[in-house]
Amino acid sequence: MTIQRTQPGAKRACISQERFQQIAEGDHIIYLLAPELLPSNPLREWHGRVEQVHAEEVQVSLMDEGYVGLTELVRRQEIIAVRKGTETHIAD
Repeated sequence: MTIQRTQPGAKRACISQERFQQIAEGDHIIYLLAPELLPSNPLREWHGRVEQVHAEEVQVSLMDEGYVGLTELVRRQEIIAVRKGTETHIAD
């Protein structure tokens, strides 16, 4: 399965609510920045390690070169894939 790529402003693929509820500390996620943050490249995929899980979002430590060690909050609607161990779940 491939990750769906969309144009800015278009509905973007994200993981289901059920899959979001299965996220745990230590999982790795791939996500897109929220449109309201006005990213220069809205299709750039960001990678983070989940540090805390909240009801509507997760706090991640960024894993991308040049951003390692920074943290940010990521909402379910921004997450396009989750990896637990060796499995990867793409937006469903």
